Amino acid sequence: MPDEPNRDRADRILDAAAELLVRWGSRKVTIEDIARRAGIGKGTVYLHWRTKDSLFGALLMRASVRLLEASVAELRADPHTVVPHRYFRSTFLLTTRDPLLSAMLANDTELLGDYAISAAETQREAAEAVERTFELFLGSGLLRGDIPDVRFALGAASSGFYLYGNINPEFADTPLEARADALARVIRAAFEPPGEPDPGMVEKAADELRTVFEAYASAARAVIYPGKPTTGAG
Repeated sequence: MPDEPNRDRADRILDAAAELLVRWGSRKVTIEDIARRAGIGKGTVYLHWRTKDSLFGALLMRASVRLLEASVAELRADPHTVVPHRYFRSTFLLTTRDPLLSAMLANDTELLGDYAISAAETQREAAEAVERTFELFLGSGLLRGDIPDVRFALGAASSGFYLYGNINPEFADTPLEARADALARVIRAAFEPPGEPDPGMVEKAADELRTVFEAYASAARAVIYPGKPTTGAG
């Protein structure tokens, strides 16, 4: 992990890259552009990331980590956020309000090019986090256990809420809060057991899910901020 001044500089570079990526798309943005926007020399960027690919990969991973951090904060503030219809509503809003995460989900090649794929260094941790999340939902009795292929069904159902506004222009202007509320209603009606979940089980599941997310975020940060870069100007 780099020291704080170097990490601050890395975040400044990533902030500049994010601004330019959203404005121009990945194919038009160069390391020179990013360095200029960050107010540093091009060589300083290379002290942190050797290639444009690794820089953009770190940028998209940082967006994912920030979503996880926001989820952890919500789970800490209100453990009932772990209940699936509330969890998916929250995640929908966090994702759709972030232009990079939205582009990743929609596989927006115009904006992201080939950078929407998760970094290979954390693919195992990411897969484990997703798997553990569904295990917690099922093991805690927060999802019905009688639905065949429930993980596929839930994923397919929720994905439609991210994409349908792009497919059907009639709903393109539907407010995000309204979409999130509709998603929550569908998940509550179709995938959760009747009645209210046991409060003790909710607390336990929220604690465990925070641990899962914090572990993945820690692994991802080690990739976002690799090693301790050589001191450079900027």
